[in-house]
Amino acid sequence: MKVAIAQLNYQCGNFEYNKYKIIDAIAEAKKQGAQLVVFAEQAITGVPAHSLLVRSNFLDKAEQSLVEIAAFCDDIAVLVGLPIRKRSGGTVSAAAVIKNRHIRRFVTKKTLAGDVDAAYLSSGRGYEFITVAGERVAVAVGADFMLDHDFSNAGTIVVMGADRYHQGRIEKRYNTLSQKAFMADANVIFVNHVGGSSEFVYDGSSAAFNAQGKAVALLNSFDEEICFVDTSHSEQNVEIPYQDKTANVYGALKLAARDYMCKNHPGKKACIVLTGGIDSSVAAAILVDALGAENVVALQMPSRYSNDHSADDAEMLARQLGVQLMTVPLTEIYRASLDTIVAAIGAPDRKKLEVDFQLRLRTALFMAVCEKWGYVPINSSNKTELAVGALTLYGDTGGMIGLLGDLYKSDVYSLARYINSSREVIAEQTMLKSPSSEMMLLESGEQQLPPYDVIDAILYRLLECWQSQDEIVEAGFEENDVKMIRSLIYDSLEKIYQFCPIVEVSSMPLDKSYVDLPIG
Repeated sequence: MKVAIAQLNYQCGNFEYNKYKIIDAIAEAKKQGAQLVVFAEQAITGVPAHSLLVRSNFLDKAEQSLVEIAAFCDDIAVLVGLPIRKRSGGTVSAAAVIKNRHIRRFVTKKTLAGDVDAAYLSSGRGYEFITVAGERVAVAVGADFMLDHDFSNAGTIVVMGADRYHQGRIEKRYNTLSQKAFMADANVIFVNHVGGSSEFVYDGSSAAFNAQGKAVALLNSFDEEICFVDTSHSEQNVEIPYQDKTANVYGALKLAARDYMCKNHPGKKACIVLTGGIDSSVAAAILVDALGAENVVALQMPSRYSNDHSADDAEMLARQLGVQLMTVPLTEIYRASLDTIVAAIGAPDRKKLEVDFQLRLRTALFMAVCEKWGYVPINSSNKTELAVGALTLYGDTGGMIGLLGDLYKSDVYSLARYINSSREVIAEQTMLKSPSSEMMLLESGEQQLPPYDVIDAILYRLLECWQSQDEIVEAGFEENDVKMIRSLIYDSLEKIYQFCPIVEVSSMPLDKSYVDLPIG
């Protein structure tokens, strides 16, 4: 059986766009002599659809698109995902089985654990068997494949997924597919979404494994591709490449930036403030790689807290990247505004007032420029600073989306080295300079915060590994440091909840859906 694996980039709710993308893939599959073409879970609607999944007009359009797609499915079998209504009420995620222009049946998803849209979906029946070209095929939607099912009677198992990216996810997925194929003594074909949607990134990385658990096809990560696999001749193995963590994170962020702008703000330019620091430098480099230099505008906003090196580094980076650099001085307006506010309220903590006010003023001017010229403001704050509250609310928390908001400071430096691996884009002095953010001013009682690498290690154990304070101390960290970082996370919740959406690339991003703790 010759199978076409269609790994495509859909747009949520754009039925015409998705429909014709699917039809084009079916035409290509027929041209190449495929007997079956498989698409991802909810390919017709795009993901994540959230509350749209319970709206009648949304479901009606999905089913109408399915009917129109079926008209092009002559002489080929098709498996395509969409949400449908249950007869008993509710919405289920389903795989439509199409043969010779007829919609033969629906295979509905049973397992909703971990599904970002679980609140809007009901459980279906689970995996089922179909026959294609004389071969018995098991069809599983999403996590149904992970359950302890008896697939031993299947020649091939097709898994239709909507699996989001996070660090380490691709290699774990390959391992699971390999083990399942070997245990079931069957070919396994997995097809995934690829693209950025909302704050999520779908990495693609669709794959086919033979009954020996060996990879026979690996589709690109972070890119569209249609691949053809013959299940009756699956002895030719392909080597699974080493998954470089930093390269994959870079690919995910680049894809997220491109799709965020193209899908949400087509025709507009991204705008970012260049401070001369590592965060804004890395974010700007990713934006340029994703969108092209002509679609990125950089702002330089010198103030009394800026130094000559910061300005020089920002200008140097803008030249290296080839982006337009606009200068909006803050000094005069800052001084006049600060004198006014101090006269009105006084300044019991003048230093903190000055820092916070300068950052809020910078964001106000940043947003004014973006509104004037129709630019999209991009935030470049990192996860470390957000976790410990080293950000000013309504100041450096501003922006439409946080490109680096799910990366620890140490991850940002790793990305900078990756960006510089082929040529120096980010200047060496930017890489070596001490952080100039509010992190250096933040204190807990009498004690200064520990270095970034220590903070990041503690945060990783607290957030990603769910370790207790005692476990982290037993691992060799100073008890006072652990207590302080843990306390700062709780103190930062109000800022975390009001931060802009962030591109999620870890298993524990800092947003309300994950850090679901009460305020106060």
